[in-house]
Amino acid sequence: MNSEYPLVTVFTPNYNNSKYISETIESILNQSYSNFEYIIIDDCSTDDSWKIITKYAKEDKRIKPYRNKKNLGIVKTRNRGFLLSSPEAKYFAIIDSDDVAIENRIKIQVDFLEQNPDYGLVGSDTLIINENSQIIGYRKFPSTNKSIKKIITRYNPFAQSSIVIRKSVIKEVGVYDINWDVCQDYDYWLRVGIRWKLANINKPLIKYRLSTTQIKIRKLKRTIYNTYRIQEKAIKNYGYKDNLYNRLIRIILRCLLIYPKLAYYLYTKIIY
Repeated sequence: MNSEYPLVTVFTPNYNNSKYISETIESILNQSYSNFEYIIIDDCSTDDSWKIITKYAKEDKRIKPYRNKKNLGIVKTRNRGFLLSSPEAKYFAIIDSDDVAIENRIKIQVDFLEQNPDYGLVGSDTLIINENSQIIGYRKFPSTNKSIKKIITRYNPFAQSSIVIRKSVIKEVGVYDINWDVCQDYDYWLRVGIRWKLANINKPLIKYRLSTTQIKIRKLKRTIYNTYRIQEKAIKNYGYKDNLYNRLIRIILRCLLIYPKLAYYLYTKIIY
C-alpha cells in the first residue's frame, strides 16, 4: 500500500489493560490496510501497560505512544486523541484497548467512506468475546442511515470500537462533551447524525470484549441514566424524530433505574 491511499489515524485509549492491549495492538499492526498512524494514549496506568505500549512502538514506527502526565479519565483522554491526530489524516478509527480488529476492518470502512462522501461515520456489527478471547455472541446493528435514525433515540446503534469517522466531521462537530462521564460516544454519534448520514457495515469488523472491568458494568445506573438524558436531549435539542415505541422504551428504562442490573440486562438482551 502506498501514499495514494488516505492516511488514517487509529486511536486507542488505555488504562490498566495490560492483560489485553497486546492483542489489540497486534490486530491493528496486522491490518491489510497499512497507511495509518497509530496513536495510543495511556492514562497513567498502574500496571504494565506503558511498558507493553513502548515495546511495540520501538518495533513499529507507525505507533505514536503518549502518556498523560496525570490521570484525565476516559473522556478527556479520547478528546486528546482527536487533537493529536495528524492534520494529514483523512479518517479517524477507534479501537479500545480490550477489543480486537478483524484483519480487513480499516480497508472495508475506508472504502465505504471513500465511495459515500455524504456519510460522516461508519461502524459495523461485532463479535462478542469474553475475557479469554473466546467468541460468545454476535451483535448486529442497523446498517442503513434510515434504519439507524429510526431507532437512534431508543438505543445506541454503534459499537464505539468499530467507528471510523471523517476528520472533516470531527473538525465540524468538535470533541466529546466532557459532561457525559459515561455514554459520551452516544451523544457524539447523535451530534454527527444531525448533518451527516450514518451507517454500519453489516458484517463484524471487530471483536468486542465483555468484562467485569468495563465502565458500563461498573456504573450500570449511571449508564442507564445518561442514556435516558442523552435521548431526551437529542429529541429536544438536536431535532431527532421520535415514535411511540421509542418513548415506551425510555419510560421503562427510567422506571427500572431502581433496579439497574435488571435494566441493563433488558437493555442489552432485548432491545439489541
